[in-house]
Amino acid sequence: MCKIKFLILIISIFTSLKASELKSDEYVMFIPSTAYNVDNKTIIVEINAYVYEKERRLGATTALASLLDIDIDTLNKTEKQRLYNRSALFRIDYESGKEFFIKFTDGSLVKMPKTNSGKGSIKVKLEKPLKREIDFEVYKPKHKANIQKSFALYPADEGVSAVFDIDDTIKISNVLDKKALLVNVFLNEYKTVDGIQKIFKHVQNLRADAYHYVSASPVQLYPVLKDFFEKESIPKGTFHLRDATDLNNFIPNKNTTIKHKKENIEKLFKVYPKRKFILIGDSGENDPEIYADLQRKYPGKILQIIIHDLENSNGTSLRFQKSFEGIDKNKLMFF
Repeated sequence: MCKIKFLILIISIFTSLKASELKSDEYVMFIPSTAYNVDNKTIIVEINAYVYEKERRLGATTALASLLDIDIDTLNKTEKQRLYNRSALFRIDYESGKEFFIKFTDGSLVKMPKTNSGKGSIKVKLEKPLKREIDFEVYKPKHKANIQKSFALYPADEGVSAVFDIDDTIKISNVLDKKALLVNVFLNEYKTVDGIQKIFKHVQNLRADAYHYVSASPVQLYPVLKDFFEKESIPKGTFHLRDATDLNNFIPNKNTTIKHKKENIEKLFKVYPKRKFILIGDSGENDPEIYADLQRKYPGKILQIIIHDLENSNGTSLRFQKSFEGIDKNKLMFF
């Protein structure tokens, strides 16, 4: 009997590890990614994908509202629909062990490694392209009606890159107030921060030609952020969001946020060694301290630090004086 149980266990493990093809009701969400030089002829394209199956669980939205401390009975029809749409990727099943092909515009195919907890990542070597956007899509010869597409950004070797935070820098979120944050994320109409369009014009005047959005927001919010950016004519760029989470740790702690932002910005510095950077964030959390530390560590890399000053001190607060001590004031800007 013990041998039979052991055999069943081995078969079960083998089955769970075995890769399988995408089904017609399974979706792939790509996050716009980076592409960068290996040598004079070759580049690396990074592809990050999440495979999931949409679920229609009875009572899931109500349970979610309860977890978020939102009284669903007080919501109007529009708010209920927003809650349902924006929480969609928190109510799905991520599919492990899935393998699929990526198709580039030249027709070439690359096989993605099988997913782990729904996520698949790969670095693809390609010949140096002429275009600055490298388009790709899921290759689904059997399910052509369900094709997901994305791109990787390949900036020029030299130039200026703008790195933006999202919450309370581009989009009003009220990160420091947990209740207000959840309401803004899941119920309210998304609105831009006052003055942010002027900041985009400012960085364009500084000849920024590549945009990277580095935020501790969870990756499940990418589809609604994408729609919001398109609606507000915010420049296309790469997204560097916090990896898939559940709602119990929807709001990251301070150390998680700092680690996520520093690692992703430093990676951009590394893969684009000849480019200069503008860092744009807000004073709601730790952007001033993060950016100041990076300025000291990479003094020749950062052209300017721009902070949305939520205290309206015009950069004169004691916190800013302490954070930016010893940093050239000409490199600082507040709005």
